[in-house]
Amino acid sequence: MITNPICNQQVDYSVIPGDRILPFVFSLNMDDSILYPSEGEYQKFCYDIIGVGQDTSQYADLSHFLFGICNTITQDDIIKITVSINGDSKKVVWGNNVEIKTAEKPDNPTSCSGLKFDFPLDKSSGVMKVCISLRTPYNIGPMNVCLYGGRTTATGLNICGPVCDSNESCETVFYQKETVCVPIKVTPFAKSGTAKATCCGEPVVKSGAQCSGNQTSCSFIITQNLCIEIPISFGAVIETGTAVVQCGTVSEIECDCSDIAAESSSAARRISETQERCFFN
Repeated sequence: MITNPICNQQVDYSVIPGDRILPFVFSLNMDDSILYPSEGEYQKFCYDIIGVGQDTSQYADLSHFLFGICNTITQDDIIKITVSINGDSKKVVWGNNVEIKTAEKPDNPTSCSGLKFDFPLDKSSGVMKVCISLRTPYNIGPMNVCLYGGRTTATGLNICGPVCDSNESCETVFYQKETVCVPIKVTPFAKSGTAKATCCGEPVVKSGAQCSGNQTSCSFIITQNLCIEIPISFGAVIETGTAVVQCGTVSEIECDCSDIAAESSSAARRISETQERCFFN
């Protein structure tokens, strides 16, 4: 079991630009989840889904979504699923509002595979909670979250979830230094409050039909120093290209990885010293 997974506990699709935006934030609920079960417990993943959009045509309601769980997980491996929307528990019916979509028979129209939840959610006020209990503990790693609504698909963001054993694939983490520039425009304003007049002394009564002087108003200037706090969030959207493979010789003899390691070490020495690669345990 992975004890220090490299994955996100929250993903936010509201910040992904597009003609239409699916403004939903998915968070792994650490208080209700049981990621590392003790004896007699089942592994449990709980997620909070919140609509953070506005009631405009730019944002779309959620129609359904999929969690890209390990493709070896079947319905029999799932002990229990609970769904609540805005505090109300919803009935889970396998094959109706919850089902597993495979790579051979993916979801239509997103073409995504995984555990599908067909529960609509409002884009600006919807709150959903989903909990999944598994019969057998799985490794914890990055799991794709795939959304559909308003004829729009959003995919590519990963959250911590049940993934296949680490020996089925090799994963690594790369880091790239980038400088992000964003223009900022600050427009000051001054808004007056309600004027309040206070009488100074008793009124003075004088005879006559006109007031002395010809000014009808008094003017003055107020200056105020301002300190403007401007919070800026920076990030990046990662898109992977098409994978290519270099095919080696087929043999019945078990692979000897020492040759591959030697070739990789030789290739690494040819890379420019200006490139950096960081490794974390």
